[in-house]
Amino acid sequence: MTETDHRAIKVLPPELQNQIAAGEVVERPASVLKELIENSLDAGADSIEVNIEGGGRGLISVQDNGHGLSAGEMELALTRHATSKLDSADDLQALHSFGFRGEALPSIASVSRLEFFSCLEQDTEGVHLQTAFGRILEKKPAPLRRGSRVEVRDLFANTPARLKFLKTQQTEYTKCQEVVQRFALAQLQVGLRFVSGGRLVLQFPRGEGLGERVRRIWPESISNGLLGVDSRGKDGTRVHGLVGSPEAAQARAGRILLYVNQRPVQDKLLLGALRQAYKGRLLSREYPQAVLFLEVPSRAVDVNVHPAKSEVRFRDEQGIFSLIRSGVLASLEGYAGDRGHFRDESASNGRGSEDGLRKRRQYCLSSLSEESSAVAEVPEQYHGLQPATFQAAAGSDAPEGFSQASGLWSSMAVQTGSGEVYLGQIFKTYLLLKDRRHGLRILDQHAAHERVLFEKFKRTGEDSPRQELVLPFEKKLHPSEQPALEKCAPLLRRLGFSFERPTREQVLLRSVPSSLDVQKAGDFFKAVLSEQLETLDQIWCLLACRQAVKAGEELAPDEAVQLIAAWSACREPHHCPHGRPTVVSLELAQLERLFKRF
Repeated sequence: MTETDHRAIKVLPPELQNQIAAGEVVERPASVLKELIENSLDAGADSIEVNIEGGGRGLISVQDNGHGLSAGEMELALTRHATSKLDSADDLQALHSFGFRGEALPSIASVSRLEFFSCLEQDTEGVHLQTAFGRILEKKPAPLRRGSRVEVRDLFANTPARLKFLKTQQTEYTKCQEVVQRFALAQLQVGLRFVSGGRLVLQFPRGEGLGERVRRIWPESISNGLLGVDSRGKDGTRVHGLVGSPEAAQARAGRILLYVNQRPVQDKLLLGALRQAYKGRLLSREYPQAVLFLEVPSRAVDVNVHPAKSEVRFRDEQGIFSLIRSGVLASLEGYAGDRGHFRDESASNGRGSEDGLRKRRQYCLSSLSEESSAVAEVPEQYHGLQPATFQAAAGSDAPEGFSQASGLWSSMAVQTGSGEVYLGQIFKTYLLLKDRRHGLRILDQHAAHERVLFEKFKRTGEDSPRQELVLPFEKKLHPSEQPALEKCAPLLRRLGFSFERPTREQVLLRSVPSSLDVQKAGDFFKAVLSEQLETLDQIWCLLACRQAVKAGEELAPDEAVQLIAAWSACREPHHCPHGRPTVVSLELAQLERLFKRF
């Protein structure tokens, strides 16, 4: 820097100070909404109404029935570092309110047109302050009951660079809805209403239980299977809430909601403890559902490590980790005790009648026969063999744990078109093969069929034939599924669905993919929305999982041989679409080492 470039240090003007502070706490409409709701809660409100327009760009309004402010306090509230929540430095270590920085309201006002209404309980009328980008324009009386209302318009209108970083209106709307939902789950004593574009989206009556509120947010397929958690640690710590069963795990972490002293947080320690509790029950890319509340003494946690207080730091990290892990683990183990062992992730939720199983087998065979020209012709004597006949032909009763086909001796083995020899099925889940080098291979029938179907859908799934329905098939949409449908609609149409929406809560299916019957198509349609899938690969993966043969289903020899051949012809046969291995191999040398024959 040359001498001519030297610039003297000076105090920034208040307007610029506020805009810089706004960069820390006001990232998007949802962060504005979060700050305003926290102010209402700190004011003791037990009724809050949120109104937005244009995804929050056009309007964010929060009205409450909390303790109002006098005219003088309202002006102070628009001044940086003015707060009623702190008196001394000691209060920073024992924070009981949601905020204290004294920057949120002036920061919001500096990047918007803000109107502030408030009235004390004993007053007969309130006060209305009108500001524009940090400057107070007008102050006048206003007819208002006890409480406050803040209206924010034209957010970031004076900072176009910030405006360009906002996402689509739908995305910003969804972020605002998520903020309301998070507060609703933590503040059961507060009634909340969320209105967007003049339409009531969510309503949470005061005093509901946690389970009731979760059901308003998540679909029944998820909310009905949640498990309770409640565990206490030393020094007054406690974790409580709800977690999902392993069978309901999803490919996204969007339904993991964590709180510390009722404050929503994003914390790696808490997430790590939750994941550790599910270790061995989920695949590496699966996530459970969870709404967990950690209660700790205020002096045992630092909430001031992040401007928006979304991250925290604990004095006893190991103790907190252990409390959450053991609390969730106890609930999962209790669930296992009530319902038996956890099923494999591929296990079906009840396999229905023999007729249903027969239809599934027919579909399995028809889908496999299209996959590979390498499928060997199965000897006629193996077609349709029943268990007793097959075991008698093998010359021996099947060992315990072996299913229909598992009693095969080598003399009864079937050569597959891929050069392997099929030996049998064990535990109704795994297919035993002898490979070309005389090693032993164990194939997971569900994972293998998933891979076959996934690759088939990727090749032929788009713009596939559709079947027109004589009568439309009606499905009701949960509030959480409505924005998901708007995102997924183009993908679903590419799959062969066509539909109409007479109302926001209703969808009428006019046509469905020809590969699915109407009921299965409806269930799949809902599953895509519930999982909040965003790519075709995710949809193919879900559809493959739903249609593949399950763990625990017996396969006839001809079915098994066709599955093996189709799987062998896959481009990536060694992993299912979820990333789980499809096959485990044991070479002769490995077997000899196991039996100490080396």
